[in-house]
Amino acid sequence: MSQPKKLQNLTNLQDRTVRSSLAGTCAGRVKPWQVEDCAPRTPARPLYAVDGWFLTQRVSGIQRYAIEILAELDRQIPAGSVEIVLPEGAPQPVYDNIRVVVQGQANPLWEQRDYPRYLAGAGRRWLCMCNVIPLHSPDACRGIAVWHDVCYRARPDFYRDPRGRASAAWHRLQYRAMAARARRIVTVSEFSKTEIERYYGVPGERITVIYNAWQHMQRVAADESIFAGAGKWPALRPGRYYFSMANLLKNKNFPWVLRAAKNTPEAVFAIAGGGSLQAEARALGLAELPNVVYLGYVTDEEAKALMAHCRAFLFPTLYEGFGIPPLEAIACGAPAVLVSDTPCMREIYGPHAGYIDLAANPGNLRQITPPAADPAAVLTRYAWRESARRLAGLMGL
Repeated sequence: MSQPKKLQNLTNLQDRTVRSSLAGTCAGRVKPWQVEDCAPRTPARPLYAVDGWFLTQRVSGIQRYAIEILAELDRQIPAGSVEIVLPEGAPQPVYDNIRVVVQGQANPLWEQRDYPRYLAGAGRRWLCMCNVIPLHSPDACRGIAVWHDVCYRARPDFYRDPRGRASAAWHRLQYRAMAARARRIVTVSEFSKTEIERYYGVPGERITVIYNAWQHMQRVAADESIFAGAGKWPALRPGRYYFSMANLLKNKNFPWVLRAAKNTPEAVFAIAGGGSLQAEARALGLAELPNVVYLGYVTDEEAKALMAHCRAFLFPTLYEGFGIPPLEAIACGAPAVLVSDTPCMREIYGPHAGYIDLAANPGNLRQITPPAADPAAVLTRYAWRESARRLAGLMGL
């Protein structure tokens, strides 16, 4: 599939062609973003050691942030000036300038025992990119925490079941620890910055906003075969379906998409995601909608094709710190993204998205404010390279 002309132009203005695909992911030993003009740098003593536990986890938005920024940071820093620490057996990324350190066995206490033990012994500060810091590391090891949002504090109504309450308690403990112990806090939007200030009293001067970005989608080849012949999902025709990526987290607002499908029987709604989406639909009394196609888990290649050929990408979220899926959809060529009308979404997407007033619109595509500007133009605002440059500056590199 050829890229839209505007996206090609944006690409030409940014990165040169890279040799690797899916740089820095935990799918294998992949060379991250190695480019032709990488020059050797003067070795330096590491000051920061990254918490690499995210490499043992399934990749969602938080892990993606860590993977992509570290891959770009590796291109910008002196050799040996940063380390990443991970447990034995974790997939190891291959970097040019970031040193990989293996410490201890993978276990649920690794981030609170083995990682801080290494920090104390090696005399490093922590760089924790996924909402968790070591609670009992020495003061000399205090470092930078990436705090993506305060959803567990701001929306406790999302976490009513036992597992949710336990997760909320743990994360609120982490929030308090980050507010008290981090030398610097990084977050992913001005909205999240104001939320951290509001709920935890952290002075704004301690918080730096470093955005998400979209360039990782350039390394994914769209799987156009899903539309060939009868296709994998025969009910889907290019340009004739609305696409969303759902799960059962309350903030993702999966029921809104189902209500929109019920109210728009002439349109097809393709919903990607695993778990018990259909069981949830049954519980809502919306299981028998003939215009809803449940796709299950989709590959990155399938997702790119689905985004490129949809009528619009739907993202009726109730709470986000950034909200990267609509940005990924625009990068893949989606002609429109329709998002909830919240301060965070307005900040990130501005006039380049259509907006759903969730307070007045329980599920009606005809009551959405359409985009006022070309969606693709928003891509110029975000780049992993720039985000890594800002982090490097914060680290004094």
